[in-house]
Amino acid sequence: MKKILGQLNDLLLVNFEVEKVYDEIVDEVKDDTLRRFFRESAIERNEFSKLINKEIESLGETPERVGALSKNFYKLKTKFKGLLDVENESKLIDEIFMLKQASVNKYNEVLMQPHLPLKVCKTLVKQRDSIQDTLRVFKREYAIVA
Repeated sequence: MKKILGQLNDLLLVNFEVEKVYDEIVDEVKDDTLRRFFRESAIERNEFSKLINKEIESLGETPERVGALSKNFYKLKTKFKGLLDVENESKLIDEIFMLKQASVNKYNEVLMQPHLPLKVCKTLVKQRDSIQDTLRVFKREYAIVA
């Protein structure tokens, strides 16, 4: 159970960091579709964090509070801001796809754990599927724009 709780806390941190990246760059994006995407994605990740927090508590543990953001957050933020500075929409789209896929992979890692409580599993599957659905919609919208 300790391993599962550790992975849930990692997933909580991932969602928190991605939410903050989206929040910080939403106003810097010029494209309305991207701005809407970042705003909606930040809200979605906030909701995911709340649900994962609740699941950790339901397992009798206290979620690890994020006092300081990890190095990954700063790398992500710097990468996205760098792409905004050069206004390279194509590379920004690629980074969004990679970030979404990395998130899905992180969810899959946790979902493969034996003895994962059914309620936690259902919550994580729903979140993972939502990320995948958002990615599909975004790809479709971007393909129409491009």
